[in-house]
Amino acid sequence: MEIVIETSDTIKWHFAKCNNTRCNSIFLVHPDEKPGDLGFICPDCSRKVHTSHIVQCASCRTILNFVRAAPNEEKVVFTVPKCSHCIGTIEDEWEIEPLYLPDSYI
Repeated sequence: MEIVIETSDTIKWHFAKCNNTRCNSIFLVHPDEKPGDLGFICPDCSRKVHTSHIVQCASCRTILNFVRAAPNEEKVVFTVPKCSHCIGTIEDEWEIEPLYLPDSYI
């Protein structure tokens, strides 16, 4: 996808790096947009949030992976205490715990 920004455009767009370590794509974000609980994620990875479980580092908040979920399954964020991208190791990424949010029980 290519976005053409006119020189007369008064909005100064920003570039962001996708918070998914398996993606790391660079994409444009509106300057007023703030990172959510998952950080800045690209449009491709953003679509995966609705169809997959998320594996995220509790320490640095990096998305490590998406795990496909069944259509009727509730999507869950699984956390690892630390990952190889911050202060942990690959072995630390194998220890996965589900993070259930209070809103998921409503």
